[in-house]
Formats: sequence, structure tokens, C-alpha cells
Amino acid sequence: MRTVRKAIEAPRSKRGTPVWELARLFPAQGYWTEEDYLELETNLLIEYTDGVLEFLERPSPQHQLILQYIQMRLLNFVLKSRRGSVMAAPLPIRVASTTYREPDLVYFTKKLADLSKAPTGADLVMEVVSPGSASRRRDLIKKRREYAEAGIAEYWIVDAENFAVTVLVLKDGKYEVAGKYKPGQTAVSRLLPEFGINVTEAFSAD
Repeated sequence: MRTVRKAIEAPRSKRGTPVWELARLFPAQGYWTEEDYLELETNLLIEYTDGVLEFLERPSPQHQLILQYIQMRLLNFVLKSRRGSVMAAPLPIRVASTTYREPDLVYFTKKLADLSKAPTGADLVMEVVSPGSASRRRDLIKKRREYAEAGIAEYWIVDAENFAVTVLVLKDGKYEVAGKYKPGQTAVSRLLPEFGINVTEAFSAD
């Protein structure tokens, strides 16, 4: 027997509710295309996976100070050595055919051929882990797998909660821990052996 489904009436907005009429101008979750995602104009940090938008937590001042410290040192290194280029979020990076991520910091060995498009992959990415179980799971597990599958040679996880910087290097398609650094030590890149950061200074940046 054929089942007749009753149509569900779309909600209408009123004071104190979301503006449903505007929401319906955009695709439903799961139905966003790559083009829809890349055309978004917002200052929110949003990542994209298989038609779904993932909204990231707003970075805290601590997060931004740590990131600023590392970015300045990596940028100074690149300028002095004249090797590659450094970029910071917001910048979508394609890591799979249906996935875009926004690493906090990205390093490219070679200059991008087309500066008008979101780049595919990178040579080194860094994430400053935000508080909360969802953020930790995303950076420590999910992105670790995705960045490895994208062939990104090196991934730094900067964990302010545990005062640790973990440097991961790609080997046979998976990341191995090249070093886990605590305050009092210098975290060193394997891709850029001359580059390192003072972990104590990174977590006490102000």
C-alpha cells in the first residue's frame, strides 16, 4: 500500500525566532556544493565536508596570541630564507574532493599558481587546539587523518591545554610523531630543519 506523507509546513519567523525565510535561501545541511561553500561571505570560520558546513569555535585571545607568536617566527624565517610562503586562517584548503579545512597556519614550499582560488593541500599545516572535546577530537584525530590522506608532509598540533607542541611527519601515508615538545624545549620542524619555536615563549605570548 502506498503511504501518503503529509507535507510539513515550513516555519515562519516571528520576534525571537530565527529568520526562517532567510535560512531557506541557502541549501539545507548535507546539500551544500563546493561552489556554495566557496561563495559564502562571512567572518565565521567554516569548514566543509560532504555537503555539510562545520562551524568552528571563535578563537580566544590566548589562541590568537599563540598563533601570532608562531606565525611571526615562521614568517620571519621564510622572509630571511626566501623559501615558500606562509598564510593564516581564514583560508580554505582542499584536503579531499569533498572536504575543505581551515588550518590556523599554512606553509607552502612553492608559490601558489593561482591566488584567486582556494589551494589544494599544503606542505605544512599548524593547528592551535581550541578548548572543548569537539575541537580536540577534530584537531587530534579527524584532521590528523585528513591531512595525512591529503599528503601534507608535516602537521603541528599546538595544545595549550597540555602545554605541548607535537610535530607529526608523513611516512607511508600516515603521520608519525617526530617530536613532542614541552616548555623549556624548542619544537623543531623536519621539513624546515632550521626553523623552530621556543615552547615556553609560545605559551606565554602576550
